[in-house]
Amino acid sequence: MLAAIIDASSRQYGLFSRAQAAQLGINDCMLWRALVSGRITQEAEGVYGFPGWPDSWFRRLWRAYLATGPHAVVSFETAAALHRLTGFARGRIVLTTPHGDHHWHGLCEVRQRTDLLPEHIVLIEGLRVTTAVRTLFDLAALAGPQRLALAIEDAHITGQCRLEALQAFYDDLRRPGKRGMKRLGRILAERGPGYVPPQSWLQRRLVTVLAAGGLPKPRLEVQLPWRTERESRTDALYDDTLILMEADGRRWHTRVDQMAEDRRRDREAQNHGYRPYRFVYQELRYDPDMVVETIREARAA
Repeated sequence: MLAAIIDASSRQYGLFSRAQAAQLGINDCMLWRALVSGRITQEAEGVYGFPGWPDSWFRRLWRAYLATGPHAVVSFETAAALHRLTGFARGRIVLTTPHGDHHWHGLCEVRQRTDLLPEHIVLIEGLRVTTAVRTLFDLAALAGPQRLALAIEDAHITGQCRLEALQAFYDDLRRPGKRGMKRLGRILAERGPGYVPPQSWLQRRLVTVLAAGGLPKPRLEVQLPWRTERESRTDALYDDTLILMEADGRRWHTRVDQMAEDRRRDREAQNHGYRPYRFVYQELRYDPDMVVETIREARAA
């Protein structure tokens, strides 16, 4: 009879629950005999496993998930890791259950919620996981503002969770006194209609360097107005002084190969009254003062 559970457990890193076994006609007596003979191991209360599976983060997650019961939902940092949200690596295991559903097994952190609805849950590799928008909403209670903002912006860029979807979710679920709501509200207010997030680390670094130097934030991802026949954007633009800025992270040989195109774009910009400035990774990373001073002088000229 144990053969019937092997297939299911193979998708759960060698683990299965007592309830899953019962659904396949495996009773407690059969489980006890398998335990005594060493064919299976007891991993937690009501959770069993087949020998030979190596320890891993996913196996620990499944152990906690099965031990917590059928209402468990992977949430917070753990859900963020499964969604591959920026800044949230695999580490802590956090599950959410309905209020009053107590599971104190010590295998993970268990949180309780009264506002977790069925539409806030999605299946990922067999696990019930909070959706990307619900996960970002929940992370506001524990993540710092920069870490949270980075995850939100990158989720918007990749299409996992658009800013307008998170804004609508926030409007529906926020309530006075709920932890993290002021932080999330400020982040969303700064990224209202028309906001264009940085598309890369280098572009984000350029904006950070300019802001740290006391310069205003430029417009990002601006379509070059004279190239109307095709999409062609610049990383950043100061409209008041017609300063174009590019953050160049390409390897040296790639930059050399594309140097002619870069020069052509620069000449076109100059012919249309714009002033182009290019900064490479080393300058943005190790010499931000030079970047700030260059742009400050250009704006004053």
